[in-house]
Amino acid sequence: MNESALGEFERLLGNETSPWFEYNLEMASESLHKFSDEEWRDLQSRVLSYSACVQERCAEAVGDFAGNGSAGVLTTLLASTPYLDVAAISASQLDDMEIELPVSMLGRLQQILNQLTAQGSTRAEDVQRLIALLK
Repeated sequence: MNESALGEFERLLGNETSPWFEYNLEMASESLHKFSDEEWRDLQSRVLSYSACVQERCAEAVGDFAGNGSAGVLTTLLASTPYLDVAAISASQLDDMEIELPVSMLGRLQQILNQLTAQGSTRAEDVQRLIALLK
């Protein structure tokens, strides 16, 4: 039996102990070309159940793909992940994709911006640009 595109993507993401290099990122991102609309919905519904490490890898791969379905997954991560690094990666990817977010995200974006600014993160600029698009 053939592995589903989502199953292949999850296998390529690996886990905390598996290597994650540029090659792995490219392979995971390329596998998203095979996704059906249903698989994008499934990924969006399960992405928050992944570990912090796998959420980061997912955000990177989905953002690099930047195709249909990407914005939904990244917005889910941005809005709901408890991990600041994942939210920051998601914000950066959405900023790169020039996605305009709903105004309802302003509070969450401001919270992330405050945390990133306190840490001196360069990703704070990406969040600032997303906020500017809301106003």
